[in-house]
Amino acid sequence: MKKLWKLALAFTACAAALCLTAAAAEVENEKPGPVRVWGTVSAWEGEGIYLKNSDESDPLNEVVIHLGDAPLVDAATGLPLAKDSLKEGDTLYAWAGPAMALSLPPQMSAIAAVGNVPADAAVPEYYQVAKTPLKRADEDKLQVPVLGGEMLTVPMDVEIGPWLTRQIVTLDNLVPGAQILVWKDADGQAEKIIVFGYAYNGYLQIMVASHGDLLACVNGTFNGETPQLRGKKAENGDVMLPIRAVAESIGYDVRWDKELGAVVSQNGELVFSVKPGADVVQTPDGEVALSIPCVIENGVTYLSADDLGYRLNLFIVHRA
Repeated sequence: MKKLWKLALAFTACAAALCLTAAAAEVENEKPGPVRVWGTVSAWEGEGIYLKNSDESDPLNEVVIHLGDAPLVDAATGLPLAKDSLKEGDTLYAWAGPAMALSLPPQMSAIAAVGNVPADAAVPEYYQVAKTPLKRADEDKLQVPVLGGEMLTVPMDVEIGPWLTRQIVTLDNLVPGAQILVWKDADGQAEKIIVFGYAYNGYLQIMVASHGDLLACVNGTFNGETPQLRGKKAENGDVMLPIRAVAESIGYDVRWDKELGAVVSQNGELVFSVKPGADVVQTPDGEVALSIPCVIENGVTYLSADDLGYRLNLFIVHRA
């Protein structure tokens, strides 16, 4: 009962933290980072991997991790670690989203995991790039904003490579949405980076221009050389973006149908359709609810940035 109460308090704290994060996002536009859990692989009769650590103050000192297709990395070599090689007594670190099953022990789905950590070495850390990295003119380093608000310092000569491919990756691959595993030196700077396969169709940056207009840019920066899309604010303050302009910028086809409304497709296959005023989109799998209804203005059909980004698999970056 005591454990369940501690877990309930942890969920309350987590919810409060997410609310605070959401409030801060209106000003600083930060998103919450992943949750890291760790422990010793312990006996467990159910599905997943049961981890226990010695920190009794940690509400997640006992947790079941489901690896699924998440990358499992050997901390000593950076190579894949076979899931069936894990055994009782091994130490495992894993990163997961904030969602978890309220059970005893709590259960989480891993985004990435690390095993075979040498006793005298620091554990590599999983991050997701939050915004476009910055390089100061007087420094030979990148400053990489990551989810959760941290700024990762990356020397220009860092060792960097791909995960499970022969694709050449460079610092140019550290774009918003990129998922990386980072080994740090004694000063906390990155000394080795593994770049996982990019999970999005691209990234969509949104900013308020000096004259007050909402502008969006797909897979680029606001430097006058990349297309800028003009958005609008909904009554509740959400950013609304034009469906056609955003979808066509990443290769989707968009047409208007008097019965279906805006129809977005790729290679002749329906992605979604939506009617102005509707609070759902039609997908090949059926109706899906929208956070706010679709609107039309001066012949342009808009969806909220979050809804449109999700439907088109774009990583959203809000810039103050």
